[in-house]
Amino acid sequence: MAHHCAQKELSARGQDIELAILLDEKTVKIATHHSYNTDMTLYYIPVLPLYKLLQDRKQKQNAELLLSVFAYLYHIAGIPYYRDNYRALAYYYECMQDWLTESWEEDETDEKNNANSELNKASHYGDIMYRKMFNLYHLNLFEKRIDSHKQNGSFDRECLSVAKKAYSLLQDYPEHNIFRNTSNAELDEDDGIIRAEQYISFVAETEGTLYDNIARMINDEFNECSEMEQPTLTQIYDAQNNPSIEGLDFEYRIFPLINDLCTLLNQIL
Repeated sequence: MAHHCAQKELSARGQDIELAILLDEKTVKIATHHSYNTDMTLYYIPVLPLYKLLQDRKQKQNAELLLSVFAYLYHIAGIPYYRDNYRALAYYYECMQDWLTESWEEDETDEKNNANSELNKASHYGDIMYRKMFNLYHLNLFEKRIDSHKQNGSFDRECLSVAKKAYSLLQDYPEHNIFRNTSNAELDEDDGIIRAEQYISFVAETEGTLYDNIARMINDEFNECSEMEQPTLTQIYDAQNNPSIEGLDFEYRIFPLINDLCTLLNQIL
């Protein structure tokens, strides 16, 4: 009955928390298993829409505000960039480059031309955006940009809302990385597991011929996997352990933030 009541209280928090009773040799302990279900979602943040926004003088305040959000997600939250060497998304873009060069060498179809054009844009403008995001200047001006932001329409309000959520995360969890609870030491590279870095990343765009082909490659690879890294945390309550009171609170805030950001970026045509 006590276990049932405690589980009910945990469930009321709105998070996936399971209360367990463990037997360690002759000692009985209680533990909580926290998890966040990413639901096979690709958390890919497109950067080229922001580049386009930066070219519009009328959208300067919104573009710079979102650039501060990007800087936070890259520098603090640790979301990988697709132009970084040895990153998961960099590998898929490299595969597309090889495919276009080798398989379509003599084929002048519209699909090839579109993919080539999009790949060039992804490389050129992606490098420009990387240099901007890498500059800590945009992170240092985060609070000032929020305070000075003027709302003249719905898009302005949405940009400010996303920025405030990101800045609040930065204030509450100044050192938290998005992958802090996703690694599983029991699983090897050969275990057929989808790594968190494969579905969490900055990406050039989330539409077009190039992305469609990359998404197809990723889905084909994921279909061959039997396990998936997701945010999980087990905490044991005894004299030897010091459980954190926050659990997966950070994860339950940052993943919805990424969804809101992507929805906002997809409005930029």
